[in-house]
Amino acid sequence: MLDTVMDRLLANLLFALSLAAICGAVMLLLGGFVEYLQSDAWRSISVLQFGYDTHLIRAQWFLAHDWSWGIHDVLEAIPLYAALLGFAPVSWWLSGRVAR
Repeated sequence: MLDTVMDRLLANLLFALSLAAICGAVMLLLGGFVEYLQSDAWRSISVLQFGYDTHLIRAQWFLAHDWSWGIHDVLEAIPLYAALLGFAPVSWWLSGRVAR
């Protein structure tokens, strides 16, 4: 019984994360479009900058090892809205798999 309750809770959590990711990506794209209309420049926040701003990523992690600069460059190149749009279908699919 507890397993089914935990599975249902996890499925609902993954579904809610999927919907939040889609809404966040749409809001970021809408904000970028409005900024583009005002200033003729499309600026988007990267995953790395979002991690720094929310204190999820620390700069010292990349200073500890030489190989970590490759990860730093990849995170800097990925726009946040693209990461959210990539995460949303995966989370939605996982919620369906867990619900079964």
